Amino acid sequence: MKKIFAIAAAFVLSASAAMAQDYLRLQASFVANKLTDYADDNVKPKGINFGGVAGFSVSDNLPIYVEPGVNIAWAHSAKDIDGGGEIKFTYMSAAIPVNCVYKYDINDKVAVSGFLGLNNKFNFMAKEHDKGDGYKNDFSWLSKKDMGSRDNRANFYQLGSQIGCGFHVQRFYVGYQFQWDWMKFQETDLPGYDPHKWVTNYITVGLTL
Repeated sequence: MKKIFAIAAAFVLSASAAMAQDYLRLQASFVANKLTDYADDNVKPKGINFGGVAGFSVSDNLPIYVEPGVNIAWAHSAKDIDGGGEIKFTYMSAAIPVNCVYKYDINDKVAVSGFLGLNNKFNFMAKEHDKGDGYKNDFSWLSKKDMGSRDNRANFYQLGSQIGCGFHVQRFYVGYQFQWDWMKFQETDLPGYDPHKWVTNYITVGLTL
């Protein structure tokens, strides 16, 4: 049994050692956002995310990396409502994620990876446009003036987490990520604005430099 374990350990270490090197990757994602515990189901903005990550090896023998990154996202939703009205929502944010990544080298050209990490997100646009029969209303969720008070205003900063996986073919990358917030996007007693957080799905393509 000890010999089998030793052989298996040697195989894992030898296979992973070749991948234990630093990397830089530029990437773009399709993103689909949803607000949890939100009374109105009209705000589900979809959009794009651009950014990059840098991987730093933490071991000479294991393919484990610390992977900080930076990205910026834009998303938009538009939905028709009863009476010929429409609700539009535009959302922009920047983020600094930090992941712990494990990569497994299938061969010298193909690898798979999994990751888990923290996400520091900075919201800088959350605008809503409501239009109906005889009325029009434009406001920012991040504005104390538009929302009536500082307590009703959405948060500029949110801490969250993400988990995901990736598929690497030489320099090309395709991955999936699910990200959820720990901190509330908005906590208010306004009607229809229950406390809620973002959850986001990412489909990502990237190029390793």
